[in-house]
Amino acid sequence: MLAQGSAHCKRHSHAVSCFHRLAIPTVHALFRPVIRSSSTAPLFTLVLALALGITGSALAARKRSTAPVVAVKKTAKAPAGAPNVVFIIADDLNDWVGWMGGHPQARTPNMDRLAKMGMRFTNAHCSYALCNPSRTSLLTGLLPSTSGVYGNEQDWRRSIALTDRPTLPQYFRDSGFLTAAGGKVFHANHGGPEGRLTGWHGGRRGFEQDAAWDLRFPSAGIQIPDLPVHTGRNFNGLDIWHWDWGGIPVTEEETDDGQVAAWASTFLAEKQTKPFFLTVGLYRPHSPWYVPEKFINARPLADVILPEVKADDLNDVPAIAKTHVGKADSLHEKIIKNDQWKSAVRAYLANIDFCDARVGQILDALESGPNAANTVIVFTSDHGWYLGEKQMWHKGKLWEETTRVPLTIVAPGITQPDTTSAQPVSLLDLYPTICDLGRLKHADYLEGETLVPLLKDPTLVRSRPVITQMGGGADASYAARDQRWRYIRYSTGEEELYDHDTDPHEWTNLASSPEHTDLKRKMTEWMPKAHVSASRTVAQIAPGTPPDGSTNYDLLGGDLLGQADAPSIKGRGVFIEASVDYRPDIDSDSSLLHQGDTQTGYALHLRDGAPTLTVFDSGKKTSVTLGTAQKGRLDLRAVIGTDGSLSLAVNGSGEISGDAPFAHSFQSDARGPLAAAHSFGPLTTAAYPNSTPFDGQIYRLRLTLFPKLEESPSVIPAAQPVEEEAPAPTRK
Repeated sequence: MLAQGSAHCKRHSHAVSCFHRLAIPTVHALFRPVIRSSSTAPLFTLVLALALGITGSALAARKRSTAPVVAVKKTAKAPAGAPNVVFIIADDLNDWVGWMGGHPQARTPNMDRLAKMGMRFTNAHCSYALCNPSRTSLLTGLLPSTSGVYGNEQDWRRSIALTDRPTLPQYFRDSGFLTAAGGKVFHANHGGPEGRLTGWHGGRRGFEQDAAWDLRFPSAGIQIPDLPVHTGRNFNGLDIWHWDWGGIPVTEEETDDGQVAAWASTFLAEKQTKPFFLTVGLYRPHSPWYVPEKFINARPLADVILPEVKADDLNDVPAIAKTHVGKADSLHEKIIKNDQWKSAVRAYLANIDFCDARVGQILDALESGPNAANTVIVFTSDHGWYLGEKQMWHKGKLWEETTRVPLTIVAPGITQPDTTSAQPVSLLDLYPTICDLGRLKHADYLEGETLVPLLKDPTLVRSRPVITQMGGGADASYAARDQRWRYIRYSTGEEELYDHDTDPHEWTNLASSPEHTDLKRKMTEWMPKAHVSASRTVAQIAPGTPPDGSTNYDLLGGDLLGQADAPSIKGRGVFIEASVDYRPDIDSDSSLLHQGDTQTGYALHLRDGAPTLTVFDSGKKTSVTLGTAQKGRLDLRAVIGTDGSLSLAVNGSGEISGDAPFAHSFQSDARGPLAAAHSFGPLTTAAYPNSTPFDGQIYRLRLTLFPKLEESPSVIPAAQPVEEEAPAPTRK
């Protein structure tokens, strides 16, 4: 065995070899109480072999890489005569756009101007009413039920369902187009009160796909420029750090969107050497609603008109649809209690005004530049937004306010000016549509339907409704929207049905009317019947259990085992081996592997750049931290022993030991899932507000659970919890 280990070490770097030398005494010390007994001596041999990583399955696993999605293929030449594409996507923009008529005080001259240049779709909807699932669906051409991406904290790049399926911009790059982007395209956010590059919802970097772009603003790997005034200022007095609004003393050019629009304008003013695919992500009107003061001041508060609402609107909807109602701390109750409804509506309208100005800036640059005659323009938003309708705020749910989005397409030689379609269309349709407009043949697995026939002939009628999903797997609920009807079917089987010819506000639920049985059946047929998991199954991650009773998990970033499939840790030792590509600017606060919750669980993570092993048992917590990780290859070994010991070894930093919050081993099983490169698990948002899924490449991530011991090891004193800094406010 030692000979095997020596040969194995020679095949790896000096740093990794050092790690193996550290691992041997570490494992030996932690399992000394076990190997004192001759009956358990073979166990130490197993542990040593596992620590050295010399099993056949380990060697096979070591060869695998978890580079996100798919590597860029050899670039081809763009089709002859292919047009340029300018794709503009706003964030959280509902139908409060002039030409859509969503609010009587909407002032969007530039969005209206763009709509008259080509075709505007009055009945366009998202696939999921949250940023990350919606954008993932749009940019991959797949339904959430196919990608398995359902949440805003879920790193879409880790979904196994998206392997070898290029995103829309990546496909254009692979096909010979110059791809350029500024602002939020994939999921990202403002970076919290610190304007962090990573963190909650991925921070300003977000779940960026570096391989999609030839040019990136503000820089490679960063989606959103830093806003000079960070969120959390509490201008509105509601003390909700991520949902605040007010005028800020900065110029339009200094804002994040101002910087993006200026960069895009400069790009469009230049003649490019080959056809380009330019994506411009405008963050407004996403919260916080911080815009230059003049946009707020231009709308007197007393003149603001509130959305039309009906006091008993929710009396005829099922309980599952109104879980947000009746809570003293609900957003709607807080807004009413603090007399902030008009103020919120004014701020949202002002942010739309600001967004519209940026759209105008980009259009002016395109029209005055050298690319105007042969450029396709697409403008939309990722989903809608509630401002008190149905007592809802923000996004989510399956009603019209949050699924409906603006959509305008201008295609020279194809669209006619000032044309309209009321047919139901989906953001899912944009991938094949833009490919067709760019003269590219697209993959047949795309689940959208090209809009080019409608662009050529606005009188055409579509037979399929648009499907919007909320929730995933067995908890998935759906809305089907055709030209007249919206039918909602919840995971519980409960229903809503609205006739938009007579009830545009969806105030009267007709689902219980017998005459609509056939309509509901036909709409149901379009709803997905199967649900794909973004993660591998337990059989794929841990294909078998060795005769000695240990369990080995060879993990990839994004793997997630629910509590039913996650391993038992009660009475067992834990060994984790990880080898990753570490970038301090991205992964200084990130989770590599965790299981359980703050009652019972563990996490191997980085905090402020320091590799850390954190263990919870019976509500107590201890951590061991070792040095500061350096950029590049990072190798870690962590052991949670059955003698109450902890050990963490890091290449270049040595080894540190400590005591677990138990005397022998975990006293109970973990209640949470086992997750690789996910947030947050036991690393709660309160204690670890900036934790994010590990973003970099994972070369190896292996978890070994040792057999339960028949005899208790020698008793050692229980550990004392480490002192923690004051937790940050819980982020919602």
